Amino acid sequence: MKEIIILVLALIGTLFMLLSGLGMIRLPDVFARMHVAGMASTVGVMGLLLAAGVYFYDEGRLPTMIALIVLFFVTGPIATTTMARAAYRVANDGVEGEDGQEAETDFHLRLDELGK
Repeated sequence: MKEIIILVLALIGTLFMLLSGLGMIRLPDVFARMHVAGMASTVGVMGLLLAAGVYFYDEGRLPTMIALIVLFFVTGPIATTTMARAAYRVANDGVEGEDGQEAETDFHLRLDELGK
């Protein structure tokens, strides 16, 4: 039974990592690529770490794996947000509006509007 749980968790993690890699190749712009890298790979790493935690359960490694998952969930969005802001600032966004023209938005103005 333990082997089946490990297999299912590892397959889920591997599937999400594969989808993340495909999304990195297929998606058109930096922000979409960062989104798929941040979301799908986070779930993929969670599945793989849980599989490792179940595998090494007898050695008491499950709490360590859960701590790593929590750490990854905390630092992942922070890193993705930092990279997105850097990409926006150097104008490597490639975001286009509905009419095919480059979107004209100002990050700081949008933040000011949210604060009101």
